[in-house]
Amino acid sequence: MDGEIKRFIQVWTSAITCLCYCYYITPRIPSGLLRLLSLLPIFYLFIVLPLNLSSTNLGGFTAFLLVWLTNFKLLLFSFDQGPLSPPPPKLFHFISIACLPIKIKQEDENKSHETTKSTTINPPIPRRVLLGIKFVLLGFIIYAYNYKQYLHQNVILVLYCCHVYLQLEITLAICAAPIRAILGFELEPQFNEPYLATSLQDFWGRRWNLMVTGILRPTIYAPIRRVSTHLIGSTWAPLPAVIAVFVISGLMHEILYYYITRASPTWEVTSFFILHGMCMIIEVAVKRALTDKWRLHPAVSGPLVVAFVSVTSVWLFWPQLLRNGVDDRTIREFFNTRKELQTTNYKGKSHKEMEGEIKNLTKVWILAFTCLSYCYLITSRIPKGFLRLISLLPIFYLFITLPLSLSSFHLTGITSFFLTWLANFKLLLFAFGQGPLSQPNKLFHFVLVASLPIKIKPNPPPKSKNDTNPSPQISNPIQKSHQFSNSIKLVIKIVLLVMLLLVYDYRQYLYHHVILALYCCHLYIELEIVLAMCAIPAHIFGFELEPQFNEPYLATSLQDFWGRRWNLMVTNILRPTVYVPVQHISTLIVGQQRAQLLGVVATFVVSGLMHEALYYYLTRMSPTWEVTGFFVVQGVCVAAEILVKKGLADRWQLPSMVSGLLTVVFVAVTGVWLFFPQLLRSNSDEKALGEFSVLVDCIKRVLRIDKLTIN
Repeated sequence: MDGEIKRFIQVWTSAITCLCYCYYITPRIPSGLLRLLSLLPIFYLFIVLPLNLSSTNLGGFTAFLLVWLTNFKLLLFSFDQGPLSPPPPKLFHFISIACLPIKIKQEDENKSHETTKSTTINPPIPRRVLLGIKFVLLGFIIYAYNYKQYLHQNVILVLYCCHVYLQLEITLAICAAPIRAILGFELEPQFNEPYLATSLQDFWGRRWNLMVTGILRPTIYAPIRRVSTHLIGSTWAPLPAVIAVFVISGLMHEILYYYITRASPTWEVTSFFILHGMCMIIEVAVKRALTDKWRLHPAVSGPLVVAFVSVTSVWLFWPQLLRNGVDDRTIREFFNTRKELQTTNYKGKSHKEMEGEIKNLTKVWILAFTCLSYCYLITSRIPKGFLRLISLLPIFYLFITLPLSLSSFHLTGITSFFLTWLANFKLLLFAFGQGPLSQPNKLFHFVLVASLPIKIKPNPPPKSKNDTNPSPQISNPIQKSHQFSNSIKLVIKIVLLVMLLLVYDYRQYLYHHVILALYCCHLYIELEIVLAMCAIPAHIFGFELEPQFNEPYLATSLQDFWGRRWNLMVTNILRPTVYVPVQHISTLIVGQQRAQLLGVVATFVVSGLMHEALYYYLTRMSPTWEVTGFFVVQGVCVAAEILVKKGLADRWQLPSMVSGLLTVVFVAVTGVWLFFPQLLRSNSDEKALGEFSVLVDCIKRVLRIDKLTIN
């Protein structure tokens, strides 16, 4: 398997190198025949590169993206057409658009979508709910393969048809979230509920694999239709164009089949597409002849279309794959992955213990979601204030005790942070009609905002109806550049985390304080990556999220570090729940100036106590109050810093480079002194690294493809 992964990396490295040539060299060649000739070596390379791979999944995936998608986009690019023309301003954008089914957001498209939104009919079931239903159906289909020997062959083939559609749609939907969140791109729509098609023209033109349809239309259909118009007239010109599109699609499928099976073409799949092209031409001709005088009801034509596609695919689409055992290889890979996951142990724990931990995690979060549903449906009807707070006390208690059901370092840490800290403090604000939970008007939004470290940004104000001359929407290049820069930084941090994990293998050769410094870096990088990953599911549901960190290593003071750069979600939660009330009360007792300092110290004390609770969940040891001491020291120093700044009144100030370095060093040194010792004494670092090693081992097992499966 190591050789297969290396070949996969080599193939994509070569492909990216070729696309760099296309980006830097080819645009300098005039569009037309000369640019097309300059791209011929690239076309050839993209055709032969997938032959280096023997895995069904890796080979088929790579062949589709390079041989079909990228080659056809480059073909359009040679004539200054398609999504690559004009070339995007950044190389990374060019490569992404060329070899992935994505497109950059267009303001005109968004504007058009807004104008047509009122005229479109919303589907009876939301798309997100449909996606969840498809997840469940795919799980049932995979489970049904356990009983394949008891099923009729045609039933199995029907399951294969459903499996292909569901897996493609789910995979592309999952890919859309990180692409939209990290890169700012929109994934091109791939499917539009093809089971609702009312004709073959509707199925192939507007519902099935729309990305390929969008590529074949300008590369095959439009040129042949233009030529045919001069030969046979505009009335009949679409017919040969339609046939040509289906023929090319059939030939491309033959090539993909060869990459997957390495068997000589049988031309069955080409016949499948030619048959559908002919039937589609007949359908169009019949529609023109009837001119809407008579038409089948959609409830009749829809099932006929789906049945026709299914029957013809059983006859012509599947046989070549079945003869070469591709279905068995694919199913075996699913079950081998599950088997490898089941056989992974952690530090001597049996599979049953790990399975019990996953079950406990599921129970904890089901109970948490049930509690939050109670808060949304029942508690929100209680008048805000003391009565609502009383009604929430059982929820506070449950969210404090629920993480005690878990023993894994990472699962316990994440769950306790989300429930005991974030959810409880948000519910505390909710009790008085404040905070982010006072905004959501849907149950799922309420649960998501309560249990994840996210905050919804306010929507822009709606445009005035009287505004007859609105200013045109212009994309902000600075914002796009900032978004791209953040994506690059996240990738760099992932690489740094991997490097840190590799360095841990040589810990016995490193000085103790160097290891603690690595732990400081590890803590920050892992938190930022985890919180960035939490943002992805929120993006799926249309939320715009505020950042959790703001490059804390660039802080120029402790006030800057804790107030504007480190874990901003916690800062925003502690400000209204602790700082503001304490400052308000203290103002009446000691005056406004000292009240601010008391509010700061109180905030750090509460943060320290919450960290003591988290440490107890992780270590199950009595508190040593060291971590509380860490935050008390930080709070006192922040208060002293504020006093010094006010005393100097900006008459003298350290250079940012010096103050920044002093801030980071101070936080790191006090962290080594007070933050980490309790974790180190309880061997929590060893436990965490052990879980990382299990995760790495698990990924290796998932990626490994058994030689028997490949052969």
